[in-house]
Amino acid sequence: MQIEHSTILITSAGNFMGRSVAYHFASLGAYLIIADSNHDDLADTHRLCRQVSSNIISFPLKDQSLESIHRLFHSIDEEFSAGIDVLINNYTDVALPSLLTPYNKECPFQLTELAATLFTYGQYAAKNMRHHRKEGVIINLGHHKYSSEQQYLENSTALLAGLTKSWAKELNPFKIRVGGVTPRLSNEYSEPNINLINQELLKNTEYILQNDYFNGRIIEATA
Repeated sequence: MQIEHSTILITSAGNFMGRSVAYHFASLGAYLIIADSNHDDLADTHRLCRQVSSNIISFPLKDQSLESIHRLFHSIDEEFSAGIDVLINNYTDVALPSLLTPYNKECPFQLTELAATLFTYGQYAAKNMRHHRKEGVIINLGHHKYSSEQQYLENSTALLAGLTKSWAKELNPFKIRVGGVTPRLSNEYSEPNINLINQELLKNTEYILQNDYFNGRIIEATA
């Protein structure tokens, strides 16, 4: 896919990775749609991207609910007559619950919420691409913060891999590709290693977009 002049929707664009991805693709000449429920962070991303491109529009969301995502894509249909070419389904990873630690009622809820949000964005994006007959791309892009349960964060790669493979098989008849990029810390947690991983996340996301044969697989960014 040619990145320049393509229309790219980036979710959670106000967080660190969303901002980095938005700036990177803005600098490559893409038309950007950025969305987030954190309005202040979204505005910061918009201002940063405006330094390199005027082809950017922001959609502040009330939350990450089905209703909010529905309104987002309704607005996109009104603003962009040709639809989107790319969804970068950006998310902050959550730890999978451990069977060996005390029960934490928040963990199962966070995991369910993450899966539901990824699915809803993916479903609406696929509908948009099919409607406009786009040979589009959906990329599930994982990013995580430091956690004392770092090993459990790595385990959620299985969730990403399952979604990516399943969606790719389902959308292949419509020539919509699906890929995934996720971080994996192979060395000690340090700022240089994290910076290296973040650079790899960006590079691998761009790689998937540019290579039309890449489909149904994930890439782990390591340091």
